[in-house]
Amino acid sequence: MGLDEKQEIEQWARRIKASDEDAFSELFHRLYPRMVKFSWRYTRTKTTAKDIVQESFVKLWEVRSTIDPQKSLLAYLFQIVRNRSLNHLRDTPSDQPSIDDISEEVLKSELSSPEITSENNEAGKKMLRWIEALPGRQREAIRLSRFEGLDHEEIAYVMDISPRTVNNHIVSALNTLRDEWNTYKSEQP
Repeated sequence: MGLDEKQEIEQWARRIKASDEDAFSELFHRLYPRMVKFSWRYTRTKTTAKDIVQESFVKLWEVRSTIDPQKSLLAYLFQIVRNRSLNHLRDTPSDQPSIDDISEEVLKSELSSPEITSENNEAGKKMLRWIEALPGRQREAIRLSRFEGLDHEEIAYVMDISPRTVNNHIVSALNTLRDEWNTYKSEQP
């Protein structure tokens, strides 16, 4: 996430706090697909993820008067979506497939990042598999950092942990990924 997007979201935060429906609509249309993808990582169903994200935006509108434009609205929204997704998992009996049961084609379409994967990029595909194999908190921290562009403070807010713990998760994840990469490279002809 670039500086321009952060500034734009900060402006939307100010306008939304002032009950500007146009700003809320702009924010919704910009972030909705990203939030659905984020929720899907927990729920594994697109319909449920969409419902959760819509409810999250409704919640954001309901608490708009409490928004602090100096704090990250994006991190706040990620936290709402994450908590609602986790609540859904807690409250709903799961007959959904585990990550191990989901086909590689679904993972490629839903989880892939165009910068990492392409049809001819075996290393990128392996990297995504290695990321998915990380322990849960490490995987979440690395995804929020590398794919969503959040900084350590924002990730700490979303995950409800300290920035130092975020750093520890990311460092551990990067060490694991580096080891996997080195093993992969040493096996190449």
